Amino acid sequence: MLSCSHVLCKVDDIRSVVRDYQDLGFTVEWGSAPERAHNALLWFERGPFIEFFQLPPAFRLLKWPMSAVNGVAAGDRLARWARPGEGWRDLALETETTGLRGAHRALRVGGIPVSRVMKGRRTRPDDVRVRYEFLATRPARLPFVVSAYDPPQRPAQVRHPNGATHISAVRLGIADRDRAAFDALAGHLTEAGPLRVEQAPHTGVIDVELAGLDGHLDSSKLHGAAFSAAVPPSSARSVR
Repeated sequence: MLSCSHVLCKVDDIRSVVRDYQDLGFTVEWGSAPERAHNALLWFERGPFIEFFQLPPAFRLLKWPMSAVNGVAAGDRLARWARPGEGWRDLALETETTGLRGAHRALRVGGIPVSRVMKGRRTRPDDVRVRYEFLATRPARLPFVVSAYDPPQRPAQVRHPNGATHISAVRLGIADRDRAAFDALAGHLTEAGPLRVEQAPHTGVIDVELAGLDGHLDSSKLHGAAFSAAVPPSSARSVR
């Protein structure tokens, strides 16, 4: 069973992103030692989290060697991640296990073109080594799949000074041409949980809804990410 793991935001300069999001009232965690990090994380105590990542456009040139080693789906995904521009770039779905062999087999049986299972790792700023596995789906517009982290990474307590408590919804647009493939991959996720799927001209993350925000987020500091504030149930009733 897959769950909504995290939303990926492509950025041009990870250091300016960390500064700006701290200014916006978020607690940001570096993915590795700050002097060499290429990603940073916004954790919440429950639900999906956000990963900001920096990847030079020149990495698109590695599409073909990546395809040769790990499959065409992997090369297509790398090219998508390295595409110029900032903003929401991908959505990860997570298994409950730390390995993806079973998920890989199930997806292939279900008719979803996938890459080989790839191993990932990073060393946190506190020198803890984190391991995980991931696989790419095809077309690259669809969400990809990651394993659970080893060891688990979600902090027990997270406090964002701006009041944000969790991601209440991830709005994912699905184009008509991708609907059948998405349903085969993750149609069950629309039944419950934070993923909200809607028809759209293009497939991809549209918006991330945050619960608990105290105020407005300055769009000039969001680096292409689109956020909205969740409306408390009491407020929704009063509007009616």
